[in-house]
Amino acid sequence: MANTLGYYDPAFYANEALIFLRKSLGFANTVHMGFDDERRAFGRGDVINIRRPATFTAQDAASAAQDATTGSVQIALDQWKEVKFKLSDKELAYTGERMITEHIAPAAYALADKIDQDGCALIKQIPQSSLTGAPATVENLLDTRRILMTNGVPMSDPSRLSVMVTPVIEQQMLNLTAFSQWQGSGTVGTESQITGALGGRFGYGRIFANQNVPAHTAGGPSTTSVLAKGAYLAGVSTMTLDAGTLTGDVKAGDIFTVGGRVYAITNDVTAASNELVGVTFTPALEANVADNAAVTLNCTTVIGENVAYHRDAFALAMARLPDYSNTGLFGTSALGASVASVQDPVTGLSLRSRIYYVGNSSEVHVALDVLYGWKVLNPRMATRLRDVS
Repeated sequence: MANTLGYYDPAFYANEALIFLRKSLGFANTVHMGFDDERRAFGRGDVINIRRPATFTAQDAASAAQDATTGSVQIALDQWKEVKFKLSDKELAYTGERMITEHIAPAAYALADKIDQDGCALIKQIPQSSLTGAPATVENLLDTRRILMTNGVPMSDPSRLSVMVTPVIEQQMLNLTAFSQWQGSGTVGTESQITGALGGRFGYGRIFANQNVPAHTAGGPSTTSVLAKGAYLAGVSTMTLDAGTLTGDVKAGDIFTVGGRVYAITNDVTAASNELVGVTFTPALEANVADNAAVTLNCTTVIGENVAYHRDAFALAMARLPDYSNTGLFGTSALGASVASVQDPVTGLSLRSRIYYVGNSSEVHVALDVLYGWKVLNPRMATRLRDVS
């Protein structure tokens, strides 16, 4: 016989938690979000196909019509995270509002923070970077615009352009005339003095701080001047590098330049026999690389990998977890638990709530869980703003 949990409605908790989740997301709220609106439930390890923003090329008229389909990109749903807590007899007597305030909201925030951490880790897959050393300066911020514009990133809509910085850089920016004083930025500057928020500047719709901006510990190769071992065609994303004498290592997040183009290393490799074998990188080679082509490694330890980006540089995909509502498979007991899975039809954000009784310990457990995956859609639509101070 199913356990009856009274007025503890999992659908109510799931919807309330989803609201808190959406409000608590930092980086994720500024990137492309996608979801599959046809399948009703997914499991960990599944691959989801999300719609990718279309691109077009202007051609001489009259030209052949270009395909207007947006296409799709696959994202692995490899992150399944949950927060689970138990309720005492005293807590079971709380009102629904107190349950939301003291338990559901903090649980949703913990999930949002984990989603955000995983997204911020993708910054190390961005190959290009602006001037280093003093990222809080106007000069550095304008340099990120130069890089994005040179890469052909659409810059006309500030709402799609953001800058994410560490709390330290936010503090430094708020202390600058250009950001928080009338003589530097007018009413926007005085508003920053009141709210503590940087707001938009220099064509970026949002400049904001996030405690999850990662640091980077660089590799330590014995030389940064190496060669491509073998010839490589455009489109490949793995190379072997060598030198007359080469020891040490490279780390995921280090950068290298070949043929005037910059790439981000995505794996850790230790040199052996004067070679770095199987170095993977992003994006894939944009031009052919000849045997013994000069490659310059950039292995710099960074205390904050701040980033300027267009929303289509990154994507977050969330999927709906099963709620066991199929009575043909699970019967009417829902496996002895009250389960509800909800999804925002606009953003695709999804969350599941489970409430069940544990007989051995005479406890009621509540669990909130999410299933999601992150991916860099276009690494050329973002640039790091590295703090090496």
